[in-house]
Amino acid sequence: MNYIKIEGIEDAYPERIEGTSEWYCCKIAANCFCDLYEAEEIVKNGHVYEGMNCVLIHYPDGQVYYPFMTKENVYVEAPAFCDGVLYFIVADFAEKTIQIVAFNTEDFEQKTVFELPLDEVPSCYNLRIGVVPAMLLCESENNVIEVLWPEKRTFKLNNHEVINFRDGDKVYFSEWFEDEEPDYNYHEQVVVRDWETGEEIERFDGRMHRMPNGDIWRM
Repeated sequence: MNYIKIEGIEDAYPERIEGTSEWYCCKIAANCFCDLYEAEEIVKNGHVYEGMNCVLIHYPDGQVYYPFMTKENVYVEAPAFCDGVLYFIVADFAEKTIQIVAFNTEDFEQKTVFELPLDEVPSCYNLRIGVVPAMLLCESENNVIEVLWPEKRTFKLNNHEVINFRDGDKVYFSEWFEDEEPDYNYHEQVVVRDWETGEEIERFDGRMHRMPNGDIWRM
């Protein structure tokens, strides 16, 4: 059995990043471990948030990469992987900005590909990067999902419907159902919507899952 010592990371749990079999990430808090929206509330209440960072671990060699430094009032969210690039949400509550930072896994270069004022984000609750392609998404409690980048779109969804990926002018969602008692049978359907209008154009039973090589498994 081969043992590899991962240097420089303590009290953190490595999580595999969906869409790749080579990269793991660890979120590391300076003190208070919380979600992005909770960190925003801490700052809004007049306190200093000591910072959330995210480090990368490459498989199989266990090499650790530090794309960011831990900073006060800065929250680095776990990345999403798309076409060889890791996309991070970086919320800077001091500067009142939201950035998307791209980390290229081929040459290890990184750059800010999008920035917007924090007050233009509907909410940091359920703010995330979706793939494929990479998109900045914000989901609200009234079944509305907004695409903030790279193009702006708004989709009104059904209950228990979530976005999966986009393919050209079609966007694929997953909607789950649970029958009432006594059976409580659980099942899912794939909902296909038009990218321009958001209207439902197709629906079928099953689910779709993105594999590390980019293939989509339909089950």
